[in-house]
Amino acid sequence: MKPDNYTIVSKFADDFIVTARSIAILNEVRLVIEAFLAERGLALSPTKTRISHIEDGFDFLGQNVRKYQGKFIIKPAKKNVKAFLAKVRQLMKHHQQSSQAELIKSLNPVIQGWTNFHRHSCASDIFSKVDHLIWMMLWRWAKRRHPTKSAAWRKQRYFLEYGGSTWNFACHTKDSTTSSGRRLSKLRQAGATKIRRHVKIKADANPFDPDWESYFEQRLQRKMLHAFQGRKQLRAIWQRQDGKCLTCSQNISQASGWHLHHLVPKARGGSHASANLALLHPTCHHQVHQNLEVSNKLLALIHEGS
Repeated sequence: MKPDNYTIVSKFADDFIVTARSIAILNEVRLVIEAFLAERGLALSPTKTRISHIEDGFDFLGQNVRKYQGKFIIKPAKKNVKAFLAKVRQLMKHHQQSSQAELIKSLNPVIQGWTNFHRHSCASDIFSKVDHLIWMMLWRWAKRRHPTKSAAWRKQRYFLEYGGSTWNFACHTKDSTTSSGRRLSKLRQAGATKIRRHVKIKADANPFDPDWESYFEQRLQRKMLHAFQGRKQLRAIWQRQDGKCLTCSQNISQASGWHLHHLVPKARGGSHASANLALLHPTCHHQVHQNLEVSNKLLALIHEGS
């Protein structure tokens, strides 16, 4: 191939795409890939492998990549949306005899996980459409449970009014930790997930260069603040600790993970208040619970800081 006939490869696990300027280049690249895989006893899947023009688009990792009248747009793929709605429908079927609170508890992580995966794409319209389709499923779910009741009764039983809407699938459950003794359990809306564009790393940025250390720290801080969005207590604790684990003083990130640690154990009267909580790496948290001396030092460190 000529030097200017370059290709770009994007890979995730065993899925990958190859982009090039022409079909001729892609046919050459395909032969090279097939030869490379054949030496290792592998082969391209004939059902998944195809050559497509960018204006016709293609699906990759559950998202559709395509140019619409010259504008490059990535959005959730139709197959992915269909599979997600099928999962929601199956959960409702499984919880036909369950309480409303149990159904909400089952659906919320599924909805949140799916929307978080697609929130970097152009998914606002699809999120709104998905919310409408889920609402229709919920109405049928309520109708099957109470076939003899009126529509007004079902609405009053399963849909509450708050936030300017009268059709919120929610209910009140008992909760001894609140002053009222009740807690509002509500279904998460896909449209409530804000679209957040992915910010590319600067081309010259080097994580091993001390001059770029502050740049990567700022990126980590923004990423963690987004990760704690909607979780004010975790966000406040993370900021109080300057984003570092209190035992090893290393950064806490989404990659490292974190555990919430009670400085004074609940068994000894410790509360869930922010002053009694700390964020630790999972391994550090395990060490604290295994080593009483480390736990006491951590508690002393907190008291010195306060």
